[in-house]
Amino acid sequence: MAQTTAVLSQQVTKKRGRKPQGDRPMTSAERAKASRDRRRFPMEGYSGKPVSVMLSGDAHRALDELVSTYSGQSQKEIIDLALIHLLKSQQVTQ
Repeated sequence: MAQTTAVLSQQVTKKRGRKPQGDRPMTSAERAKASRDRRRFPMEGYSGKPVSVMLSGDAHRALDELVSTYSGQSQKEIIDLALIHLLKSQQVTQ
């Protein structure tokens, strides 16, 4: 009876960390690949290709005007729409 009381009075320690999402924890290579994929494809439907450009003065003013006209959209969204529209209009004229 004394042994049972001693076993029951011991503290139960929980395992540290988050529970694995699958049936087993990911290896470090799997975690690294998942991290690269999250950075490469941040949103569904986007390739995640980073582009850095220097705009001319006229292009910068035009972008500012479009941002003020379409106040609910970011510069990135406006540039995306402009590029897609330009491509579609070019295909129609050819």
